Amino acid sequence: MQSLYVAKVGLGGRRSAMEPRFGAGAVLVGLLPGQDPAVLQCAAALAAATGAELVAAYVDPGSYLIEWDPRGDVVAESLNRALDPEDDAASAVVELRPLLDRAASAVGLRSNFHVLGGDPALALGRLAGVLQCAAIVVGARRPGVLAGIDEVLAGSVVHKLLATQHIPVLAIPRVDAH
Repeated sequence: MQSLYVAKVGLGGRRSAMEPRFGAGAVLVGLLPGQDPAVLQCAAALAAATGAELVAAYVDPGSYLIEWDPRGDVVAESLNRALDPEDDAASAVVELRPLLDRAASAVGLRSNFHVLGGDPALALGRLAGVLQCAAIVVGARRPGVLAGIDEVLAGSVVHKLLATQHIPVLAIPRVDAH
């Protein structure tokens, strides 16, 4: 399969070529319990169309990253943390892992699942960098007043990813958004 090149436009409008990723890097999808199934379906379709592995990650909002060592490397435990069976993240994994497996097998893909901690956009971005992913797929924010307040206080995951990543970010709108 021919790889597609992605160009990044920097300040001043100058373009710098990025390394080819489609056809080589995995597609990373951020998953949440109760999320619109279209997010995972679109990520699986993109991975299948590009011949990539499907990698999913759940970012536990109640945890933090062990984070970086002094050299700036990502500590392996931050990218796949151990779960306490009493933890809310464990119940999320029980719900999300089978959904990922079904979506991947439906299109003949291999899949991998990670549980992360910390800020969702930063955690997904770090995992995408370590795995050299081709794209990140996330869902648009949940509807409702509380979700809107959370976005104002914590910031939008989509906006943070767009501002910090050097790979394509695909945001899937909710079916019930309109």
